[in-house]
Amino acid sequence: MIYTAKQQEYIRESGGHRWGIKAGAVRSGKTFLDLAYTIPENIRARRGKPGLCVILGNTKGTLQRNVIVPLQELFGNNVVSDIRSDNTAEIFGEKVFCLGADNVRHVDRIRGASIKYCYGDECATYNPDVFNMLKSRLDRPYSRFDGACNPENPAHWLKQFIDSKADIYLQTYTLDDNPFLPADFVSNLKKEYAGTVLYDRYVLGLWVAAEGAIYRPFADTYHRQAAPDK
Repeated sequence: MIYTAKQQEYIRESGGHRWGIKAGAVRSGKTFLDLAYTIPENIRARRGKPGLCVILGNTKGTLQRNVIVPLQELFGNNVVSDIRSDNTAEIFGEKVFCLGADNVRHVDRIRGASIKYCYGDECATYNPDVFNMLKSRLDRPYSRFDGACNPENPAHWLKQFIDSKADIYLQTYTLDDNPFLPADFVSNLKKEYAGTVLYDRYVLGLWVAAEGAIYRPFADTYHRQAAPDK
């Protein structure tokens, strides 16, 4: 497997931290690294040890689409099963709880449990109460969380956690951190997001406020044209 320089940095530097979070641009290689390396490596490393393995997504449906199906394409259905009716899947020889984190009730089944490994897909979309509960469940010496997200506004609860003194290895990705993307796709995406808050978030990987920014070029032009003559 060939990894980008940014992905190699995560593999090399994130070990030993309680939290590993990749935040930044779309299509920048965050999730691919987790599918190809982070999830398999960390589940296998804790196989047979006390505690639960958990994968959280915005909903169970997005988790199946974003994580389970791509894992099956990489490793096969005999290694990664579909999410079963009890919200678990067999992944690399471990029973893994696969739960939607948009609602606290969806994760009640792991309340009070000890979690040895948790992967978080789209973790900025979670109910913050779910994330706060997760902190107290990572109670083993070898417990770890890895997650990826696109940036939101700078007052977002996850950004506040990232900026705290918690033991976090953080990476910020830009669109240009993925050299495997077709050049014309990157160029078109930059043009399509140009002048909007989505350029800052999805291309530059920045946590920026959306209010009044999305249509700023249009608004600036309109106000210049509408301004009364002096």
